[in-house]
Amino acid sequence: MDSSPRVLLRTDLILMPLLTIAFGLQYYDKAVLGSASIFGIREDLQLIGNRYGQSNAFFYYGYLAGAFPMAFLVQRWQRRLNIFLGLAIVLWGAIVMLTPLVADWRGLYAQRFFLGFVESSVSPGFVAVTRMWYTRREQPIRLGIWYSATGLFSIFSSLVNSRLGNAKTTLAPWKLIFLVPGSITVAFGFLVLLLLPPSPLRLPLLAIPCYNRLTLADRQGIDAKVRGNLTGTPSSAAAMAWNWSQAKEAALDPKIYLFFLMATAIYVTNGAVTVFGPILVKAIGFTSTRATLLLTPGGATTAVSIYVVTLLATSKRLGFAATVPFARTLLLIASCLPPIVGALMCWKGDWSNKGIPLAGYYLIPIFGAPFVLLLGMCTANIAGSTKQAIASASIFVGYNCGNIASSYILVPSEAKDHYPTTFKTVVGVMCATIGLALMLSAVMAWENRRRGGGWFADKDSVSSQPDLRPEEPSEKGEDGRPSQESAAASTLLDVTDCENKDFRYTL
Repeated sequence: MDSSPRVLLRTDLILMPLLTIAFGLQYYDKAVLGSASIFGIREDLQLIGNRYGQSNAFFYYGYLAGAFPMAFLVQRWQRRLNIFLGLAIVLWGAIVMLTPLVADWRGLYAQRFFLGFVESSVSPGFVAVTRMWYTRREQPIRLGIWYSATGLFSIFSSLVNSRLGNAKTTLAPWKLIFLVPGSITVAFGFLVLLLLPPSPLRLPLLAIPCYNRLTLADRQGIDAKVRGNLTGTPSSAAAMAWNWSQAKEAALDPKIYLFFLMATAIYVTNGAVTVFGPILVKAIGFTSTRATLLLTPGGATTAVSIYVVTLLATSKRLGFAATVPFARTLLLIASCLPPIVGALMCWKGDWSNKGIPLAGYYLIPIFGAPFVLLLGMCTANIAGSTKQAIASASIFVGYNCGNIASSYILVPSEAKDHYPTTFKTVVGVMCATIGLALMLSAVMAWENRRRGGGWFADKDSVSSQPDLRPEEPSEKGEDGRPSQESAAASTLLDVTDCENKDFRYTL
């Protein structure tokens, strides 16, 4: 059952600022290369031809190399995630600060690889924190809150970088653009290490009354309500060990492959926003400084779209998720449409009127909304600690594959034609995402139907909240549903969604 509103609010005040700022800094630190590209780094490091795109790709090669090792470490460090994540944030901030020492494009390739490797810890780590503290109904909006930092920090970084790029110092402008966010990240990493509670049952290293020091009763209440998710709990000894049976099940589960393909397709779009965004906006007909400032509305569309879809997916008051079948799937599909429209405006629009391609460009960053919904569908529909780790890793491997591909979607020779290949690619991958979402929904609906009841939930939970219903395959309460004790036992035994035949998939 849900925790009291007071405890839920306390939890949000502790976790959401830390996760949101840290995730925003992750975005800032990896995307700062885009701003540096129009303030001298391409000339100083000889990033001619495809070398600039390659330098971006090397970040994701590193991220890809780290995806499964970091997912494994997140599982093993579930009871000490504050230490693991805090040290990772400090380390990647230090790597960013060292960028001005790079002498040529080869050194930049190495820097980007190691930055990506270390940053690959954050997304699975933050998903694990969200899963650890919130019920399945509460998770999507919290995922949306911290993930929306990509949009918020896009605004923040554009404003800061435009100032840094024009600062009068002895350093080259692009070097200052790396030093400032790197130093902020290092400082904030130590705050995460000290202030983030390791788990609902453990106090943080620096426990401050009336802030992050919850009472024992509150901590036990949070742990008890999260057990109802049946997707694992860090207090379970079984959840700390790698389970090869669950790994085999994950390898045979079509949902895992669909998660991977959808993440790949969605993040190919990122090339038009993070990698080549400043170049594309500058190509519309603006100066370097103006182009950097004009990126800020794109960050706003990202954040607002994420807030809207996660509220619709979770809010009881709005009633959308409770009354519309396949609500999350429909929201995911609907959120793919604005990037398609925006790319078509840039591809087919009249660039003599700057407002047309610029307005279209501001719609493309909305691709972040379907990705957040994909994360929410994964956290709600995969049970078993090892299987969860593999599912999360599959999404972030897809994230990296998409980003690697995105590094090559801009063809420099097409500048005079306004880069049609870039925008054709965005239209194609967003359409592919819609098709894959329909396939994923069909797989889960068929399984719900096979287990009894309706296509999107069993008949007893359609009008209530299937996300919060405690389930266990054998013991039933007087109302025919699994008892709280059975749910707790199922969680402690680390049962997967396929093994637990009373588990219902959230669509």
